[in-house]
Amino acid sequence: MNNLTCIWDAKAELGEGPVWHEEEQALYWVDITQSNLHRFRFDRDGNQYSHSWHFDGQLSSVVPAKQNGLFATFASGVFHISLNTQKKTPIQLIEQDITNNRFNDGSCDTQGNYWFGSMNNNQTSETGSFYRLDNSGQLNHLEQLGQSTITNGPTFSQDGKFIYFTDTLAKTVFQGCLNQDNDITEIKPFILFGDNDGYPDGMCVDTEGFLWVCHYGAGKVSRFNQQGECVRTINLPVPNVTKCCFGGKTLNTLFITTAINGMPKEEQADYPLSGGLFSIDIEQQGFVYPPCALSR
Repeated sequence: MNNLTCIWDAKAELGEGPVWHEEEQALYWVDITQSNLHRFRFDRDGNQYSHSWHFDGQLSSVVPAKQNGLFATFASGVFHISLNTQKKTPIQLIEQDITNNRFNDGSCDTQGNYWFGSMNNNQTSETGSFYRLDNSGQLNHLEQLGQSTITNGPTFSQDGKFIYFTDTLAKTVFQGCLNQDNDITEIKPFILFGDNDGYPDGMCVDTEGFLWVCHYGAGKVSRFNQQGECVRTINLPVPNVTKCCFGGKTLNTLFITTAINGMPKEEQADYPLSGGLFSIDIEQQGFVYPPCALSR
């Protein structure tokens, strides 16, 4: 199967964070630089619909909320956002004392907790950290995951036993083991990107436990088995591939976000679909994490 299609030529500066909303049968994703939230969906007749909202504050990731709306990371922490009113409600303000940091990628785990990471906005210092906001409202600074200039991920295996997270500039994807209490018991390097692989960015896991990783700067998405070996590559007609997730009625569609960020005008002309949202139907199937159960 090879029907890779640009389904939304959005010209996103920094397209990121695709997440499938099972109840709405819709895909949400963001443009971090423009602080825009996008939604893409099909109706019963197969017609495509897209809509966008702007929120101040450098929106970087979203996850469905169990009680309507979305939880989201902005530069200053975690908020609840209502699409009906476009109201932002602060949940946790974090890293207010760290100059030039902002939040980046984020995801729910299999228990509905919200995991996310920060990064250095100038990409010059290792000031980025990972956090977990539990259903109880407790914020956990995950110091055992280390500090990075740019954090990406995390994502989780379907059985909840493994976490994957990335130190992007170190070109390394790590695997950690999770126990029943969500404690990380072991961390090891899982994938090391080579000179021609670009930088590891966002990722997701399929039902077979294989990891799909986006290559920022190398124009592809790769599938890795449980030994960290690349078993498949999907090439895209753009260089900056940022994150992927499964969605669609049967969860066999891989949605992929891309970015214009950092591309000179000449390069943008060579890759006119940069910043677009892509999809491809594949043999493998994904799964949907439960909505974030954090109470407001």
